[in-house]
Amino acid sequence: MIRRSLSDPSDVRYYLSNAPEATPLATLVRMLGVRWPIELTFAHGKQAVGMDAYEVRRWQGWHHHMTLVMLAHHFLVWVRVQWQARAPGLTLPQVQLLLISVLPQPVFDAARALEQVRYYQRRNHAAFLSHTKRHTKHRQWLAECEAERRLRYPGRPPNQPRPVAAP
Repeated sequence: MIRRSLSDPSDVRYYLSNAPEATPLATLVRMLGVRWPIELTFAHGKQAVGMDAYEVRRWQGWHHHMTLVMLAHHFLVWVRVQWQARAPGLTLPQVQLLLISVLPQPVFDAARALEQVRYYQRRNHAAFLSHTKRHTKHRQWLAECEAERRLRYPGRPPNQPRPVAAP
């Protein structure tokens, strides 16, 4: 599909689709038009709710983060739609600013901050122990495999691949 801009006729865009050949042109054009709101949703998600601010080790953590981000984004959009009649030009960052100013903020005195730091230190230490335990088991398994290899092939140096016979 080829799209030419109405405001700038020299701006021509090309699109490739893997839709079946029987797909009507109107459907392809509609799907092309849906692309822009989806890109805006991702841009707002990154800007307002931290869609790109994840630090996870496994896909489950990424999945949980993205689920919560989408839920937060949906809530911001819902609030914006609810206020559409009273504030027609309301944007997602403005909704976020309104919510931050209205919702109560936690008070962090020295004792509460220290409690929070200790909580995160306990969590980080537990994660470190789990990570170390898992890697220790893996290293033990590798050592057992190497010992088994040495018994099977006593003349071969450790961690050397077997020579392949020429055809």
